[in-house]
Amino acid sequence: MNGPWMSGVQVRRMEHGQTPIADQLCTACGMHKRVTGRAKVEDFMRANPLAEHRAVCQPKTT
Repeated sequence: MNGPWMSGVQVRRMEHGQTPIADQLCTACGMHKRVTGRAKVEDFMRANPLAEHRAVCQPKTT
C-alpha cells in the first residue's frame, strides 16, 4: 500500500493464483477487519460491510 489509507474497504491481490485480501478500516472508531481467501472476500463484499458497520459504529471522542 502506498501512502496513508483513508477509511473504507480495500480489496487487493485478485490476480490469478494469488490469495485475495479485503481490509476494512473505520477512522471514526478505529475498527480494522481483514478477510482473506477468495470465497470469504466475495461473501464479505456481498454483505455490504460499510453499511453493516455504520449501524453499530461508536465514534471515539477526543
